[in-house]
Amino acid sequence: MKRRTLLQLAVSGAAIAFLLPRLFEEESATNSVRASPIQNLWLSRKSINTKVRVDWRNQVAQTTPFTFGSNDYEITIPEKASDSDFQKHLAELDMRLIRIHHIDLCERWTNQATKTWDEEKIKACYDASYPQKPTIIQNIPRWPSWMATNRRGLLSRKEYDNYATFCAQLVEILNRRQQRQIRYWEPLNEQDVPYQKAGKLNQLWVIYNKVARAMKAVDPSIKVGGPVLTWDEPNRLEDFLKKCASNVDFISWHRYGSGNAKESTDKLMSYTPEYRTQVENFRKIAEKYIPDRKVPLFLGEYNINYSWNSGENRQNSHIGAVWFASVFKHLADAGIDMATSWHLKDMYYGMIDHMNNLRPAATVFGWAIKYLTGKVMYTESGHKFVEAMAIEQSNEQRSLLLINKSAKLARIRIEGTLDVAKTRRLPMFSLDANGVKSRTLATRLLKYSSVRLNPYSLVLLRLSN
Repeated sequence: MKRRTLLQLAVSGAAIAFLLPRLFEEESATNSVRASPIQNLWLSRKSINTKVRVDWRNQVAQTTPFTFGSNDYEITIPEKASDSDFQKHLAELDMRLIRIHHIDLCERWTNQATKTWDEEKIKACYDASYPQKPTIIQNIPRWPSWMATNRRGLLSRKEYDNYATFCAQLVEILNRRQQRQIRYWEPLNEQDVPYQKAGKLNQLWVIYNKVARAMKAVDPSIKVGGPVLTWDEPNRLEDFLKKCASNVDFISWHRYGSGNAKESTDKLMSYTPEYRTQVENFRKIAEKYIPDRKVPLFLGEYNINYSWNSGENRQNSHIGAVWFASVFKHLADAGIDMATSWHLKDMYYGMIDHMNNLRPAATVFGWAIKYLTGKVMYTESGHKFVEAMAIEQSNEQRSLLLINKSAKLARIRIEGTLDVAKTRRLPMFSLDANGVKSRTLATRLLKYSSVRLNPYSLVLLRLSN
């Protein structure tokens, strides 16, 4: 064959490869249920074709707005706390659960000269924050700099009672004097690793017990929890509960997907089911050591990467939004009681960037709080990178979130009882590399054909009950 003919064929093949996705996009936009033979050939090589089954009669768990919370540290600085644009975003998102945490919170909220909490600064920060009036989890990350420590940063034994008093004073300020009614308190944050390395975990549990008793002596109504593990390490949790069970009102831990910014996206997405496994394992441990009462489980921090300076940026893109949606699905299936992402606002992680622009993850949290709270119904998928989250809400509405965690186009056939005969078109929201869209989907397409999801994308359908 002549070179010129070969070149023409190569160009024609490239043109077909370029045009076919666009043609299918246009055809899908008209809700056509047929594709041409040549499109089917292209799709068979480039897409995932699978089924999702939903059983609306089988409830597996329950979600609440507490399933979809986040962390905030803007409140630790009065000027940042009073940012009206930031607070407006929080009101619009209707974030109902916020964990207040910053590693330097004790330095920011205290007076170094008097070695006491700065009550006026704390009041100013709280007064400026949270127009939506969320439930607060107040974290106290560690002892202030003026308390004596050893060379490893471990608290000196002579300071144990001082630290307990210090934490109790913040309860006194917020709940007694300022009447904030802060219910949930964490008196530690990720101290398990340094104490484990030093062979001093027992001393950390002594500190926790002293602090918990001192805090509840000020306000017996509060819930004190821990151990705020750096990750879901079951042996450390067991050791903690052996020594501290009587002073534990909720169990908390953290877990990030990776510390490597070069980790493949496939690997990150493959890990999300582990969030369900964590909850199930920790629930078994809690029931073993505290069999006489239900102790809430709280995932206090999670995101794609634990290192802020690693160069990771996927958490701020549509890929991160899909990752969060998948984590939601698995936390919901496990029936977690509370979860707060890392976190609301900053240059590296936040669902709101440092210039007050909403990132794609904010859309997913907004959807979740509005549409994904209620009875979690059973779903199963024929492909590991395609997931579904089905929710029946108290207002007799149903939501079906379809998740494509892959770099391929996904065509999903939905099976199960879908009572959609009452309407010809259904509200549909989508999120992908091109942004967020709101439109409708023909009922006949849902019943008799496939729903199309772009690579790394979400589709949220609103169904009548």
